[in-house]
Amino acid sequence: MITLFLIDDHSLVRLGLSKILSRFDDIKILADFSSATEALAALGQNQPDIVLCDISLPEMDGIEFTKRAKDKYPNLKVIMLSSHKEEFYVLKSVEAKADGFLHKDVLENELIEAINRVHQGGSFYSQDISQIIINSFVNGDKPSIPQLSAREKEVLHFLVEGLSNKEIADKLYISSKTVDNHRANILKKLNLKNNVQLVRFAIEHKLV
Repeated sequence: MITLFLIDDHSLVRLGLSKILSRFDDIKILADFSSATEALAALGQNQPDIVLCDISLPEMDGIEFTKRAKDKYPNLKVIMLSSHKEEFYVLKSVEAKADGFLHKDVLENELIEAINRVHQGGSFYSQDISQIIINSFVNGDKPSIPQLSAREKEVLHFLVEGLSNKEIADKLYISSKTVDNHRANILKKLNLKNNVQLVRFAIEHKLV
């Protein structure tokens, strides 16, 4: 029997995964979580074989969860299941010692293959994700942060300073709606959920 935790802040994703995996007698979902913080705390009481984890999560992202979980429970296996394929997040997941990385458009048979292979002590990366990893090792690349436009960088700078959308709009002579569109684009590019995560990310990676 392969036991799992599911971590995703979208209830429909968790429900869909649960429905798919429930059809397999040798797979059992012990619990599902909308937050990595809750999942990390639960590992102390009921540790699964594998955690299927999204990257973009509130409070603590999937990469940080993987680092902390692996540090505390070295035998735990983690498979990233993300809607993003950017090199930065793939390589950061590898650095965090994730055992696999799948895009959310993965087919059912590939998901089951990944779970089985990781459970047997191997690793699993879908073909396009594997190519990103291979290219990075061949070229000696370090994880590169997704590129922001000049205007997005200006908006990010003011967000880190704590300015409101209206204050940023006044400084840049654009509308508040345009500021909000830029903010949404930045969050999407960096695979973040909110301004708190955005500010933390910007400071940690010296974007401002």
